Amino acid sequence: MIKLILPLLFSLSLYAEPSFDPDVEIKINGLVCSSCAIGVKKGLDKTKLVKKVKFNTKKQLCRVEYISIEIHPSEIRKIVKDAGYEVTSIKWLKDKKPNRYNKP
Repeated sequence: MIKLILPLLFSLSLYAEPSFDPDVEIKINGLVCSSCAIGVKKGLDKTKLVKKVKFNTKKQLCRVEYISIEIHPSEIRKIVKDAGYEVTSIKWLKDKKPNRYNKP
């Protein structure tokens, strides 16, 4: 019986969705459908700093998981504006926040 269960569990783990641990939540005014999210996702993907992006169009939210380095809030606003939308708020979901000022 165990010989049958172990291969089944292993095969299910291969198809399991990787964990998603978002670093930032962006409220985007006008994000009402999945087509609206395409431009924002393309802009975030171009930075090469984003691991995964998920959208909730009902709440007009975009959650972003970074690879290692955060994108500065002004850069996030520019990416969203270039896609034709406006950032209402940016909320960091983890303790670390981006360094807003460079020391001389």
